[in-house]
Amino acid sequence: MAEFDRLTNQTKYKQTLKQYFALAESVYPGFSNVLLFYFLKLNEGLSYGYAAARAYTAYQDPDFLDLAVTSWTSARRYTISKEQAVSGNIDANQSNLTSCQGATLTGGTYMSAVSNRTILDSFASSFFLVVSALLAEATSNRTYLDAAIESANFIQSHLLNPSNTVMALMAPTSNESCSVDSSVYAPQCGLFIEGLVILADITRNTSTEALLRSTVVAVLADTLWQGLDGIITAMDTGGHYIVRALAALYERNTTTSDLREYIKEYIGVQYNAVVEHTTSGGSNIYGTPWTGPPSTSFSSVNQTVAMSALLSAIQLIDDQPLSKSSDNPTSSHSSTASATTPPLSPKKNATGAIVGGVVGGLAVLVLTIVCVTVLLCRRRHRQRNHTPIVVDESSPTNNHSFHGYVSSRDIRRAPYKSDEKC
Repeated sequence: MAEFDRLTNQTKYKQTLKQYFALAESVYPGFSNVLLFYFLKLNEGLSYGYAAARAYTAYQDPDFLDLAVTSWTSARRYTISKEQAVSGNIDANQSNLTSCQGATLTGGTYMSAVSNRTILDSFASSFFLVVSALLAEATSNRTYLDAAIESANFIQSHLLNPSNTVMALMAPTSNESCSVDSSVYAPQCGLFIEGLVILADITRNTSTEALLRSTVVAVLADTLWQGLDGIITAMDTGGHYIVRALAALYERNTTTSDLREYIKEYIGVQYNAVVEHTTSGGSNIYGTPWTGPPSTSFSSVNQTVAMSALLSAIQLIDDQPLSKSSDNPTSSHSSTASATTPPLSPKKNATGAIVGGVVGGLAVLVLTIVCVTVLLCRRRHRQRNHTPIVVDESSPTNNHSFHGYVSSRDIRRAPYKSDEKC
């Protein structure tokens, strides 16, 4: 919603977002300890910080900046600082291991806020990188810039594979033989790119720009989340993070002209796929995957990921003509966005059509959020007389599990204590 307002130079959703943030913080104070499938996930809390930072960019309202700082501060406790790496004392997760195979773990963010879970997660680390970079840009505060650089260095040193895509996570052990889950997922790659985009824009560092380009080229060529036609298919694993990151790179123009033109075509292919294959009959309901067929059933997840493609396309309308296929910087790879497919409709009212599609899609999504908000308030009211499940952070856990699973031993019943009212 904030991104739509920013791109269309309005404040339509500003107050609505403030209400949603207030409710979210009443449920998750400090945007920490966000419970997902009975597991405390730090990346979930950082997603609120990201949304707040983007809202601040759109509205320049200090209330949103404060919310972003709150989220960042909560996650900072679970991110290894340079001082902690030197002292070897990390209280938050009761781990004293600060290096693996001679390389510092400074900048790594733990997967969970649960004590004794020492898994360092690329999802949380990449999110912390992006939020830190956005705050550095918004405040010119060196603390946030240093944190962003440390997170980027951690990912590059420990979780970037030889193909320049981001691996899932690592589990440091006492003998420094750190186990790495080499699985690759779209969200981590997209967030890492977005963080590098902002860092490159702030610092104009040539090494950061080179790393950014090599990572973008690798992600654009990877068939793990896209078909040979260049259409992203991995919506269930967050392909929209890649689209959002590429849109940020295109807008900030922090790469070479040939890659920027290719990104323009790539985003255009995703936009065409969304409007042509995921919805029909003038409906504002979008489905996944973006290769089709159209969906008639509403899903908030499908709706949200479709918005990424629609919003990313808005800024492409008034730019120069696209590059030719010979300018394709990834032409040696098997997966490319077809240069013969125009990125956007050539109609004169293309901007209006995109904005109209976004408005319709957001209207359906906002209505759903309102309904969920009402249900959440009612549920919280009923819970005052019941005993909800909460995670016992003092329970023993498996330090080296890659699956983020919390067994029944890690869960206890506790009386619900709250004086809050919806």
